[in-house]
Amino acid sequence: MENIHDIKSKYIQGTANEAELELLLKWAKKSPENGKELFGEKDIWDSYAFVKNTKEYSASRELERFNNGRDRKQVIRFRANNFLKIAALFLLAFAFSWMIQSQLMSKKPSVPVAEIKKVFVPKGQINQFFLADGTRIWVNSGSTIEIPSVFTGDERLVKLSGEAFFEVEKDADHPFKVVVEGQTIEVLGTSFNVRAYENSTKIQTTLKTGKIKLSTSKGFTTLSPGEQTELDKTTGQLVLNKVNTNHFDSWKEGRYEFINENLVEVFRVVERWYDVELVYNEGDFKTMNYSGVIKRNNSVQHFLALLGHSIPIRYETMAQDKIRIETIR
Repeated sequence: MENIHDIKSKYIQGTANEAELELLLKWAKKSPENGKELFGEKDIWDSYAFVKNTKEYSASRELERFNNGRDRKQVIRFRANNFLKIAALFLLAFAFSWMIQSQLMSKKPSVPVAEIKKVFVPKGQINQFFLADGTRIWVNSGSTIEIPSVFTGDERLVKLSGEAFFEVEKDADHPFKVVVEGQTIEVLGTSFNVRAYENSTKIQTTLKTGKIKLSTSKGFTTLSPGEQTELDKTTGQLVLNKVNTNHFDSWKEGRYEFINENLVEVFRVVERWYDVELVYNEGDFKTMNYSGVIKRNNSVQHFLALLGHSIPIRYETMAQDKIRIETIR
């Protein structure tokens, strides 16, 4: 018989066959320690693969591999996109692994009860979640998302403040809805980005694939791939534009692509991404725009040096996480 640790390695890397998966599930059921070990190592491997972009993760395939015809079980995956935050993975992997293995080992049928979980992603981080229905969500820095532990009823509802990218599993009988300030987005199976930070005056919804219905207090509109709505939170005006969607979801791959973006909005992104405070006179920069790319693995000083090539500025570090920026007249 093949060594269980060899089978475990194959499963973690996505190369195990059905017979090996069956043996592995039996091994995971034997003791809580086995389950914690298996799912803990799987979470860490997936996070490493995601950062290195060496593995394409399919939520549907993963759920099928786990369930193998059984009833759906809750699978929520967390991935930190920053090796400096890797310690958080161990804690979360332990908690989620315990949740999964307890469901696998439970012999008594239970009625699912939805518990609303409110998750905040701190500045300087990007997190990733897999929901029980197979939906995959990236959540950007400084964002809060409310998700149920299990979907019940006729719809799948989540609430967002900040920015997130959704890859929604299709379920015609249970439409997926995202509620953000001033609007509701309804989808069946599609991928789209929502940017709705509290300190911004606008909400941008960008459709990558599929189709969505967006409702506001003034009515509704439908989006096709490559279209973006921009809702003015002050006036309630909704504008529909054609855009390059890559500019609006590249953040989940570790970079922001700005095309003629208001510089004050760029500063807010920089503050969230690098977990710093920029001290500046907003009046000096609110009429300026910026085009360029910033990457997470570069420093905030690198961005400021690039900015200085197009705009005459000087900057100084006031404290470890506070930087003053001034225009040079």
